[in-house]
Amino acid sequence: MATYTKTIASSSYVWPVSSFSSAICEGRITDQIVDDFGVNVKIRAVTTTSYNDYGDPTESYTDTYSKAYIHRWTATDDEVKEGIFKNGQIMFVFKNSDEAKIKPGNKIFYKNNWYRITQILPQVMAEVTYLIDAIVEISS
Repeated sequence: MATYTKTIASSSYVWPVSSFSSAICEGRITDQIVDDFGVNVKIRAVTTTSYNDYGDPTESYTDTYSKAYIHRWTATDDEVKEGIFKNGQIMFVFKNSDEAKIKPGNKIFYKNNWYRITQILPQVMAEVTYLIDAIVEISS
């Protein structure tokens, strides 16, 4: 991560006037990571429109496409050792611009499998969301 600092010199101190990581906070670097290392996925926004005679929800959906970086958590990851994630759990990482499409209950299609989004973990720096992590499980 690059930090830019302007300084004012005095006889015994170097005073930082401003320090920022705007390239990361504005999403330019993180968007480039998803663009470079991500794969094309189909996102299905699912909405419950009504209920059938048996009380089961009737769903309607809208499909869109986007890019996501995919991470499968393994037993060697510190986050798994600490219990934050489970071994084998899959996470899709999206750009902030996809935030409206990435909601719990929506589905992601990748490599002939549907995954239902179970949890959203926004990555925030300096009060700006720059990536959206979607924790998923295999769906039918």
